[in-house]
Amino acid sequence: MLIHTTPLPLNFPQTFLPDRRLLGALLPAAVQSCDGDKEAIGSATGIPTGKSTGKVEPMIRYALGMGLISAEKTGDSWRLNLTPLGAIVQREDPFLSEQVTLWLLHLLLSRRYGHGTPAVGVADAWFTLFAEGWFRLGSRFTQADYLDFLRARHGEKRYLKSLSGLVPRMYAEDSSFAAIGALTLDDSADEPLLVRAAAPAERPFFPAYAAYLYLLWDERYGEDRQLAFAEFARDTHLTALLGWNETQVRRWLDWMADTGLVKIDRYTGNAVLLRLQETRAVVNALYSELI
Repeated sequence: MLIHTTPLPLNFPQTFLPDRRLLGALLPAAVQSCDGDKEAIGSATGIPTGKSTGKVEPMIRYALGMGLISAEKTGDSWRLNLTPLGAIVQREDPFLSEQVTLWLLHLLLSRRYGHGTPAVGVADAWFTLFAEGWFRLGSRFTQADYLDFLRARHGEKRYLKSLSGLVPRMYAEDSSFAAIGALTLDDSADEPLLVRAAAPAERPFFPAYAAYLYLLWDERYGEDRQLAFAEFARDTHLTALLGWNETQVRRWLDWMADTGLVKIDRYTGNAVLLRLQETRAVVNALYSELI
């Protein structure tokens, strides 16, 4: 099951945050294999378009990076299709209100692209902060620190200052992804600090992380049925993105083994995973642990 694998333009958001309501509005249109320019898609979805409120293309690219849709652009015309992940989200959480949904979409937007060196992200501003930034920035840092890191990676682009503010705001706005608390602001010090939070290491969220693992397994390892987890985690920056320690990782792996998603061989001292399910079934079980 493939999801979008082409890197998004660095400044694809322009000045717009991912709006949960607008992202949700794209999903019914993608069911119909929506075809048209941004004005036509805006008319079909209710997403504002125009010189000062042109949110259609940023929302399409957010949805692409989050694995909700596939899309092709020819000239000024887009063709949208729903992915299997988008289909289960539309059916079970059409307003993108569940934290389980939002954590998975956050992880997918922040994931690594390709196998090149140095590592880059599908949406590199997010990958820079949440994956590479774990080592460079730590869990508490200023917006200026983040901006300096972006400039070190991408040079002196004029829009980087705006982008370094937009990414954190995504996790502060209720209409966006504030509900997951992945990034919060500590303004008690002289200079406000951005504070990264680890992903919840709780059973209701484990299916989301399993879906993420399976989607990346398909994307990065194709038909391989077996992989060394430590190698996978290094390659994908998985534990950095989750912010977990070894105990939390082990608890999640044991849950996957107990629920029949993987078989784990630890005889070599390192966990080797054998996949026991198809990706579509794992994605369809995204909400299986919610009460």
